[in-house]
Amino acid sequence: MSDKNIEMMKKLIEEKKKASMSSDTNVRPDKSIGKSHKAFKNKKTGGALDK
Repeated sequence: MSDKNIEMMKKLIEEKKKASMSSDTNVRPDKSIGKSHKAFKNKKTGGALDK
């Protein structure tokens, strides 16, 4: 590849790096859609007739 092509690719890479550094990557949404809850107890235990 020619030196001109290499220099152009380096410029493009640097521009992309600057653009990604300037944007906030740690932005979190303000609201959550779902809710968290405790786990369900679905193990059946013995009744009156089990011994």
